[in-house]
Amino acid sequence: MGLRSLVVLLILIGVFLTLTYSLPLVYPFLIAWLIAIFLEPSIRWLERRIRLPRWAGVLIMLIFLLSIVFSTIIFLVAELVQELAKLADFLPKILNQFGQQLLDPFSRDGSSMNKIVETIQTYLAKNPTHQKGIEDSIRENLGVVTGKITQTITDILTGIGTFLSNLPFLLTVLVFVTLATFFISLDLHKIKNRSTKFIPVKVRSAGGIVFEDIRKALFGFVRAQATLISISGLIMLVGLLILGVKYPFTLAVVITIVDLLPYLGVGAVVIPWIIYLFLVGDVELAIGLSVVYAIIVITRQILEPKLVASNVGLDPLLTLIALFVGLQLFGFTGLIIGPVVTVIMLALYRARVFQDVYHYIVAPLHQNSKQPVE
Repeated sequence: MGLRSLVVLLILIGVFLTLTYSLPLVYPFLIAWLIAIFLEPSIRWLERRIRLPRWAGVLIMLIFLLSIVFSTIIFLVAELVQELAKLADFLPKILNQFGQQLLDPFSRDGSSMNKIVETIQTYLAKNPTHQKGIEDSIRENLGVVTGKITQTITDILTGIGTFLSNLPFLLTVLVFVTLATFFISLDLHKIKNRSTKFIPVKVRSAGGIVFEDIRKALFGFVRAQATLISISGLIMLVGLLILGVKYPFTLAVVITIVDLLPYLGVGAVVIPWIIYLFLVGDVELAIGLSVVYAIIVITRQILEPKLVASNVGLDPLLTLIALFVGLQLFGFTGLIIGPVVTVIMLALYRARVFQDVYHYIVAPLHQNSKQPVE
């Protein structure tokens, strides 16, 4: 049992190390393989219904997919640039308004400022030890704020520079993914047939079950998250239109994009916005925006377990448990990791992988127990 347990452990370590070191080398081809599987039903439909040769069907679907992706990107970028240009003209007015709101109590009557200054001076004269502490605290906080602002600007500029420097590499990867998708889709059936010849029947059967479950879960999970983000973006757009906010489309798109990013969400934009509105005295808009945000949060909390369960193929209660455990262990990324790991574990269980490993480890014990004692 000890030797077989060691063999299983070494196999798991080998698989982990292989995936860790090989993924950076083969990820464009894995992406191409997933895209080829995604396009396969449409390619088969073109072959059967329109009687197109396979290469033509693959080429048409690939061009169609690339057209949709690039058209969407170009449309969003053009719309964002146009609206952000307007927003850039409007932003100084907002900042001036905010500054005016802060200065209003003092600018209306000079006596207000004088009273505050006199009160502070009287307090510090009576408590000289506090003056040094306040000065040190102000210097420290100013240093922290200055450092944060500097770091944020540096990070933004570094990110832009990194993206621009990586752009040729990203375009090269895109070319490799496109070409690999074409060739994989063209010979997908041949690749499947050739690969099955080298795999034992039992492993092929178990692997087929695991692969099919993971494939359905992967596309289902992406579909569920896309649905949730689209619903959030639509609610935000409708809410901004009802509230009469300027540039509703741009703001809704920006918030939706932020919602896609790990560790962030709708609240990363909306909550600071609400706080700002309360500070400048626009209480009505702040309350309206709070209601819209609450509707988005409640809608996501209600729909997420159901959508993930129906698209991924998990029981709603099990999905809820997976989401909660993932959230506790890995933070917000656990909302993705939890269901994915659960699907993989269930797929391995359905393929009887755990049972086979267990029997492989304990088989010597059963054999020894059945041997007659002399």
